[in-house]
This record gives sequence, C-alpha cells and structure tokens, in this order.
Amino acid sequence: MKLRKLEIKNFGRFHDKTISFHEGINLIYGENETGKSTIHTFIRSMFFGVKRQRGKAARTDLYHQYEPYQNPGYYAGTLKFESGGKHFRVERIFNRENLRQELICEDDGERLSVEDGDLHMLLGGIGEAVYDNTVSVGQMKSKTDEELERVLRNYMANYQGSQDQETDMGSALASLKMKKKAQEAKKAAAAKNLEEEENQIATQIDYVQDELSHKTELRNETVESYHAERTRLEEDKRSRHAGSSKERRADVGFVVFLVLLLALLPLALFVPKVSVRMSAIAGIAVLAALYLRYKKNRKNTFAPSQEESCGISAERKEEISKLKWKAEDLKDEIQNMEAQLEDLLEKDRDLKKTMTLPTEYDEEIEAITAAMDMIMKIADSMQDVIGERLKGKISEIMCELTDGRYRHVSVQDNFQIELHTEDMVVPLYQASKGTVEQVYFALRMAVMDVLCQEEELPLVLDEVFAMYDEKRMGRALSWLSKNRGQVLLFTCQDREERVLDNLRIPYHKISLPT
Repeated sequence: MKLRKLEIKNFGRFHDKTISFHEGINLIYGENETGKSTIHTFIRSMFFGVKRQRGKAARTDLYHQYEPYQNPGYYAGTLKFESGGKHFRVERIFNRENLRQELICEDDGERLSVEDGDLHMLLGGIGEAVYDNTVSVGQMKSKTDEELERVLRNYMANYQGSQDQETDMGSALASLKMKKKAQEAKKAAAAKNLEEEENQIATQIDYVQDELSHKTELRNETVESYHAERTRLEEDKRSRHAGSSKERRADVGFVVFLVLLLALLPLALFVPKVSVRMSAIAGIAVLAALYLRYKKNRKNTFAPSQEESCGISAERKEEISKLKWKAEDLKDEIQNMEAQLEDLLEKDRDLKKTMTLPTEYDEEIEAITAAMDMIMKIADSMQDVIGERLKGKISEIMCELTDGRYRHVSVQDNFQIELHTEDMVVPLYQASKGTVEQVYFALRMAVMDVLCQEEELPLVLDEVFAMYDEKRMGRALSWLSKNRGQVLLFTCQDREERVLDNLRIPYHKISLPT
C-alpha cells in the first residue's frame, strides 16, 4: 500500500489542506505546534475512524482533541491511496450528527463498503492494535529493560495467528475466565428456568389427571342414573298399560249392568203382578247399589294413574333428558381434557429431552475453555514457529542497525533478553539507552514483517530518532530505505535531513508552515 494524498478538509488546526506523498522516504518537517501530530492522527483516523468516549473521558478523547478550530460542525477529510495496483479513495465525515464513511475505487468507480470490511481487507487484515504497535510509531520514550522485556514477552507469547493481539496473557486469561463464569451463570439460570417449567407442567399434569378421573367417575354415575330412570319409566309405562286393561274390563261390567237394568225396568213398571214387580224393583235396587259401589271403586282405582301420566311421567322424562345432556357434556369435557393431557405429556417429554441436550452455553464454555488451554500452551512453549521467526527477524534487523556488532538476539525462558556479539553475551540491562531503543525499534519492525505479510503498509514514524546519535540514525534510515516501500518520517529537527543528504538516500521533503 502507498499513501498518495491527504485532503484535510477540516480536522484540528487544518482547513482545506492538501498533502501529497511519494514512494520511499517522505520527510515531513515542521517546528513544534505546526500540526505534525495532527497529520499523524488524521491518517489513522481515515483508516479506523475517530471513536468517541463516554462520560468524563469524552472531554479529552481524540474526537474533541482534534475537533476543527474553525467551523466545528464540519469535521471531514479524504485519503487517497494505492493498493494491489489500484487507486482508492476513502472519505469520512466525523461529525456525530452526520457520520459518514465511503470507500471508492477510482479506477472503475466501484463503491466498496467500510462497514463490510473492504477497507480492513485492503489494510491486509490488521486492526487498530497492530497498526498502533507496528505501522504507526509515535515518539519513542526511553524504555527500561523491564518495560521492553514485557513488550517482547507479550508480542511473542500472544501471537496465535490472529493479527490483532496486544493484550497480556494474564489479562486475556482473566477476561476469558470472566466470560466463562458469565456463561456458566447463564447456563445455570437457563437450567433453573427449564426445571421450573418442568415443575409447572408436572403440576398441570397432576391437576388434569385428577380432574379427568373426577369427570370420568361423574359421567359413569350420570350414565347409571340415566339408565335407572329409563328403566323406571318403562316400568311405569307397563303399569299404566295394565291399569288400562282393568278399566276396559270394568267398562264391560258396566254394559252388563245396563242390560240387566233395562231388562228389569219394564217388569217393575208394567207387569201387573205385585210379586213380580216387587222382585223387579228389588233387583233394580241391588243393581243401583252395585253401580254406586262400582263408581266409587273406579274413581279410587284409576284416578292416581291419570295424575301420574300427566305429571310424574313428564318430570321423569325431563330428568332423563337432563341426565342425557349432562352425560354428553361430560363426554365432551373428558375428550378435551384427554387432548390437553396428551399435549402436556408431549411437552414434558420434549422438555426432558431438551434438558439432556448440550446448550449454546455449553458450546460457548467449551470454546472459551479451548481458548484458555491454547493460551496456556503458548505460554508454556516459547519456542514455537512464530517466536522463532520474530527472534530471527529481530536479530537480522539488530545486526544491520548495529553494523554487525550484535549478531543475534535471544530470549530466555524467563524472558531475559540477551544481545550476542561475536565473542560475548550482553544482558539487555547492561546495554546503553541507545541500544535499548534500537532493540525496541527492531522489535517493532520484526512484528510488522510477521503480522503484516498480506499487504506491505506505509510506515508512519513520529520523532522516533530523538534519542539516536547520527550514526545510529544513519543506519536506521539506510535500513528503512532498503526495507520499506514508503516511510512518513515526522521531525522537528534538521538532523534527519542532514543524515539523508550525507548518505545520499533519496527522499521527498514536506515543510509545514509555522
């Protein structure tokens, strides 16, 4: 990748400022307070945006630190660069009210997506952490051997193939443990919820089973009552039929009575013989007495049957109908409850099956455990391939930076760094401050070579040689001119320019106005 042009429309102190870069070393000279750090930050912001902090931290975050001096409502810029033989343009508006980011291929006009990772891909897949620790190097502060040792330890121990890790192993493990604990808590809560749901279903099943048993028993009793009432009704019908037969027989006797009466009546009225007439009258009297007794007996015999046929039988028929309806209703209720019970039993079976299956939390816990195991394995084995490559690269760069004085850099199991000359081993704590800075520079460049293999990125250096003497600076600049395609070197001194001229190293100078 090569940076071609910055169009700083409104960012910090700059307004409508255009800066063009060339291949090789670009020497950006400016006195203090001329905007070197602003340009440095602008380049990073065009790649990764400007993240705003919350709360008190927002007062001093990058967003507010580089908010435009003039017209702060317009906070924007453009960066043009080359990657993979094509020319691209990234445009950003940083205002929180009108945040916008666009990535365009200038060769064919294709609009790419920053959100979908197209810019990340053009950067070779690196993230902000790797960029800040390799590609973009701020002004170096003198580091003690313990600080440098910690940096080297983290770089060599944390690298696992992802290209964006700078976190200490201890912090990474602590973070993973917290995540694992959180997942285990979620798993326990989910299991408790399932158990409570199962208990609720079991309670519902018990209730429905009890109700079903009660309804079934009640229906059986209702059906029995229905059949008993039907039987009694049939018996009543037969009884009434028998009463009707007696009544018919009584009616025949009444006819006979009338015939005899008609036979005796003429004798009593028209026969002259007194004895015959008296006998006829006596017979009529007997018949009259018999008739009155018959009438009385018939009234006593058949009156209850008529009442029963008109009243009692109707009530029984109504009661039988009610029993029939009740039995049918109970049958429907029982069928519905049986279906409800089957649904509950099926839910209970499914729930019990679910409780035996692995959950999403189990998968997450397993993944976290595997990650923790991987970190521990890497921590236990410092002689892996990446570690060897890093140490080899550091040694190669240090050899050139020191003109062959230190041919090899080794890291012991306790992370003690040692510099090897041709005939002796020098512990880092015995080296000069300038040598410590060289080791730190070599470490940065080695990590960049290892982590940024997908795309060679421009190197942005801000006052990195402040602690170097001119010999060390010359060797570092020579190494950069041969090993880096594009370097942006910010400085407030003329030493870099003088050394470049003395060594006849080509460069493009950009002077920032005071």
